[in-house]
Amino acid sequence: MWEANYGKEPFDLRLTVLYMLGRWKLIAACTLAGTLLFGGIYCIRSFLMNGEPQYSAKSVYRADYAVEDRDLDKAFINAYTWNTYVHTEEFLAGVRQRLKEAGLEALTGEELGDCIIGNLESDWRVPSTVVTAGVPENSVAIARAVEAVMTEEFPAGIKEIDAIRVIDPADEALEVIPDVRPVRAFLLAAALSLFFTTVALLLREMGACSIRLPSTIRYRYGLKALGTLESAELKENVRYLFAGMKKAAVCAVQDEIDIREAAERLEESCKGAAGDIPEFCPMPSVLLCPESASALREAEGILLVVKAGAYAGKQLEYVLEYLRQQDCEVTAVLLWQADERLLRRYYWFARRKQRAGKTGEEGVV
Repeated sequence: MWEANYGKEPFDLRLTVLYMLGRWKLIAACTLAGTLLFGGIYCIRSFLMNGEPQYSAKSVYRADYAVEDRDLDKAFINAYTWNTYVHTEEFLAGVRQRLKEAGLEALTGEELGDCIIGNLESDWRVPSTVVTAGVPENSVAIARAVEAVMTEEFPAGIKEIDAIRVIDPADEALEVIPDVRPVRAFLLAAALSLFFTTVALLLREMGACSIRLPSTIRYRYGLKALGTLESAELKENVRYLFAGMKKAAVCAVQDEIDIREAAERLEESCKGAAGDIPEFCPMPSVLLCPESASALREAEGILLVVKAGAYAGKQLEYVLEYLRQQDCEVTAVLLWQADERLLRRYYWFARRKQRAGKTGEEGVV
């Protein structure tokens, strides 16, 4: 079996970055679509599906603890505890009793629990309660019942507290303005869409066994690579690798490659090369016609044409495995329909450095 160097193949950061930059239109389109989708859903839910308006009434208290101020840290009630107290059945039962005495329809404990919130915003001695309901009058009525229970019944059952008094009663209920931030929603949607689009493309590329550079063929599969049809070294590689051959077979790896077109364009690209260039005879792909292996064995040389892109590696592996079983030795591989712009950008830095080195040497001489 042919040998591959997957375990030794390093991660090519430059190629990955250039590939992602070349897909900027797709990334931008997916980011825009995600921004409009998720940002639009947020706006629809916030502006069109926010339900009936809610009104809240807030009461602020002063709690006197049964310890000295210097020992307050031993008896204080934190915010979580305050909120737990106002949701206990003991506390809610007292609130329902006060509402019943005021002539209001009694609410269940679950309904009251959804209306009342206990807070401790700053000082341990200044708790507060917020009652939210769909009708302003109900908010105020429930808030007053909560105040009565908080100041009269609640301290009697808590030994750490001497007394609680209301310092800011709930005289009115204000409409609750939803905290809707569409700009932040769209920015967050754009950032998340960009992130997940980039990650998805990277994962696809890393798992696609792609072939985008001729050097990948040489390094990963140990095969000679002619380059691409626009490579400057194509003619010299053909002259050297197929030296002394009169005819060479050209076989496609992927069945969508027009092998006759590939052979003709290769001969046109090699015109004017110093030395003899063999005649390239197109052969059917072994994927479509496995019987062609017998003709490939008789050929002086075999040139495989592999289409650059995703999943090309696995297809090439399959063909190489079959040809090895048939004792067909591959002479070289031609990378077909490669992204020449990507190749120029990939090798531009190296060529620039090489030119700079030559210029420096000439200056020294």
